[in-house]
Amino acid sequence: RVIGLHNFSILSVEFTSSQDGFNRTMWRLKGLLKGTIVSRRPIGSDFKHFTTIASIVDPDPLLVDVSKAPSSFDPSSAVVYNDFISVADSDSLIHELRGRTRRRRYEKGHWDAVITDYKEIELDESSLEDALQRIVRQVRNQLARRHCSNSLSQDDVQWLPPHGIDLKLDGELKAHVDSVRFSGDLVAGISLLSSSIMRLKPEKDDSESCSSTTGEWVDLYLPPLSLYVLSGVSRYEYTHELLPSGSVFRASNGEEVQVDRGRRFSVIFRDAKSK
Repeated sequence: RVIGLHNFSILSVEFTSSQDGFNRTMWRLKGLLKGTIVSRRPIGSDFKHFTTIASIVDPDPLLVDVSKAPSSFDPSSAVVYNDFISVADSDSLIHELRGRTRRRRYEKGHWDAVITDYKEIELDESSLEDALQRIVRQVRNQLARRHCSNSLSQDDVQWLPPHGIDLKLDGELKAHVDSVRFSGDLVAGISLLSSSIMRLKPEKDDSESCSSTTGEWVDLYLPPLSLYVLSGVSRYEYTHELLPSGSVFRASNGEEVQVDRGRRFSVIFRDAKSK
């Protein structure tokens, strides 16, 4: 049976564990399984469970407003995948982040002064439960295959450990470009709990921002469950920030959404800098 789930096509088949049953079913699925990622896991003593997930999904252009973008802006460098993870996966991540940050105090400021009223943790992948490791692999495979040239899977890319961020209701993420000292060509994030608007503006050339004189920017609408990805010019030549609660996002189809941001969790993914 084929089930649509959050931009993925899921094919789930259950059958007895006999070799004949396995061979017959795999023959029937041969065409469907071509070019996909397949995992096999036991769900009981008498059954096997095979799941195939489409390896690449497409971003949603309605979640990116480029109406004020400079003419030189590359739209493929800033994308948002809507409903990239399931509600169940979101609940698992939120539970994990809450548990790991419960005893921490909100920090008033970061060493580079770009974020306030936040908690941040590095997620040691080896300590994560299987379900959470699967989410990490899912994100990295998407990033590798869609945004890293010559990469067929997450194993072809060197990754930094994911970071979890708890941003308080009154917390701020100010305009900045992520450090290039250690991280590589990608900055990506899963958004949890609360919607927000991320604004990209051309990096400062001199003492003033280019956007302050030209009024140029790109807005990304980040609903819960979504995955945003910054690469190329958006990674290196544009600052990114979260707009305050009450800001309005204008989609390309003319719809407007007022975003009242609450407490926000996010999981940030970065590749390592090439040596």
